[in-house]
Amino acid sequence: MVICPKCKAENRPEAAFCVRCGTILLARPAPDKDLEAPTQVEQNAPPAPETAEESMVIYPGFARRPEGSVFGDHYQYDSLVSQDEHDIYYLVREIEMANVPSTRICSNPECRTIHCPITSEIEKFCTQCGKPLEEHSPSFLLQESDVDKFTAIQAVIDVHLVHPSIHPPVAVFSQEVQGDTRYCLVSPYSQSLAPQPEIAEVLDWGTQLSQALEYMHSKGIAFGEQLDQSSIGLAEKRVVWRDFTSARVLPLLTDRDKINNVRHLALAMYYWMTGTTNYSPDPHLPMVLNDLFQQALVGDGYTSATEFTKQIKLAQSNQPARLKLDYQVGRLTHPGKVRKNNEDSVLCIEMSRMNQDAVQPICLEAIADGMGGHASGELASSIVIDAIAQVGAFELVAMLNPTYQGHADWVKRAMQSANQAVYEARQNASNDMGSTLVLGLLVGSQAYLGHLGDSRIYLVNQETIKQLTTDHSLVQQLVAMGKITQSEARFHPQRNVIYRSLGEQKDVEADYLTQQLFPGDRLLFCSDGLSSLVDDQEIQRVILTAGSAQEACGKLVELANFAGGEDNISVIIVEVLSY
Repeated sequence: MVICPKCKAENRPEAAFCVRCGTILLARPAPDKDLEAPTQVEQNAPPAPETAEESMVIYPGFARRPEGSVFGDHYQYDSLVSQDEHDIYYLVREIEMANVPSTRICSNPECRTIHCPITSEIEKFCTQCGKPLEEHSPSFLLQESDVDKFTAIQAVIDVHLVHPSIHPPVAVFSQEVQGDTRYCLVSPYSQSLAPQPEIAEVLDWGTQLSQALEYMHSKGIAFGEQLDQSSIGLAEKRVVWRDFTSARVLPLLTDRDKINNVRHLALAMYYWMTGTTNYSPDPHLPMVLNDLFQQALVGDGYTSATEFTKQIKLAQSNQPARLKLDYQVGRLTHPGKVRKNNEDSVLCIEMSRMNQDAVQPICLEAIADGMGGHASGELASSIVIDAIAQVGAFELVAMLNPTYQGHADWVKRAMQSANQAVYEARQNASNDMGSTLVLGLLVGSQAYLGHLGDSRIYLVNQETIKQLTTDHSLVQQLVAMGKITQSEARFHPQRNVIYRSLGEQKDVEADYLTQQLFPGDRLLFCSDGLSSLVDDQEIQRVILTAGSAQEACGKLVELANFAGGEDNISVIIVEVLSY
């Protein structure tokens, strides 16, 4: 405890201002700009419930409390928020009694620190900014459960956390209701975070949360191995830690505990910026942020939340901005010099989605190499392309709140739809038509790829040309077994024999992968009419020296024809640009 030199009141150890008279208790660094006192005090009007009561589902055996109910003798029913099978959430207000301490909130709208009572004396001033506490309690969220899962939280309550970016648990208790035991957790009410915040806002959130995390570590509190996104909420203008279900009070925090907690926070920030929890360097982000996440999520991590805060502020000082990407697309198909008909079919669909004043480019690319003779091969490849185009036109444009997993799942559905269409046509025609397929859905900096047969997808840039797909062919199996070399495979008499294609079976067994894209990268989709006649290094040279993606396609087709043009030749090149 800290004794006030003026009124002799006992204060919390970390208090900077006396709770009784507001006197400054200790020297401390100048407050952050966002804690400076405003000229006008705003009222804390509790937000409306997030879900209307009339839309709730009634769960048998777990009845809601009637309006006006009292929970644990201290909290009164205000409104219903939501309900699931084992939990009901209510907005409640603390029942206040004269001369009895209750939970208070700072009147400073830039602070709004929650103060839970620790003595019999009623606190009057905020220990964080020195401003008066409001006379009435804030609004609370009460979670009522039919299972006992809040016992460990009492230890966190006993620590008496006081920080602007922490909404600490206030009370846990059990209560008998109609012969059943209900377990209750009371916490200050906060809202869920808004989706897709700006990078600058995420950095502000990260600073606030990291400072609060350091404070909790100083009190011996650490979160567990998992941290849900719902653990963090928004209380008016400030982001707050609000779910302490996984928190524990430990006698000694290890570096591993601290690194793990900072890693959870860094992953939350990365998710807010990118929409994914699968970390990889993101070309939409500036280097300083990629370095920050690399160190926190993949590297040695940060053993101190204070150090993490410094790195966030360093990133803020560099004024990071999201990189803007675009695509340049080239496409060309040619029958070759030997065959009169072209059994290849090509699809290119380009679109864009506006998001926060930035244009997110989207490309759907596919090459299908038909098999089964003159008419059957052409028909099979066209069926594939038509099926994918139809699925893409209806689903991609209408996709709401698209996610990384949602895009990957879409590629699988598109491959299956194309396979089903060819399979049915093959059964109806009683022939052996089929098709290879390379399919790519490019969304911003991410490529979602599908592959079946011996058509290929390459990643090409200044450093390398890398084959991303593995041929489903006899010669590729021989290469994998060490029977022949990759160079020998190019001239093997059975190089056109493949063991997997669209239409053979009712359910397709394709390969799927994702590829992160950076400015300067090119994705090359091609049929074996190119890859079987032109070696990889020559393909890379042509792509990098051509004036445009379309010019590169033309030159690659010329090279394949110069080398014999034994098969149909189809090429798509997508170059990633930044602006």
